[in-house]
Amino acid sequence: MLRVNVGCGPAEERVLLTGLHAVADIYCENCKTTLGWKYEHAFETSQKYKEGKFIIELAHMIKDNGWD
Repeated sequence: MLRVNVGCGPAEERVLLTGLHAVADIYCENCKTTLGWKYEHAFETSQKYKEGKFIIELAHMIKDNGWD
């Protein structure tokens, strides 16, 4: 389940370091900046634990006034 301020794009297959996965980009609903991705499906049995998990890339996070 995504929060109100985070959107999720369509799933697409990508070859990552750990193999083939179906992932969907997640983004800020306010500024549309891509924040990372969500693992929708893992094709390797050993990678199934990632399904439904999110990767947030800190390089895309911008601190704004109002954050502690």
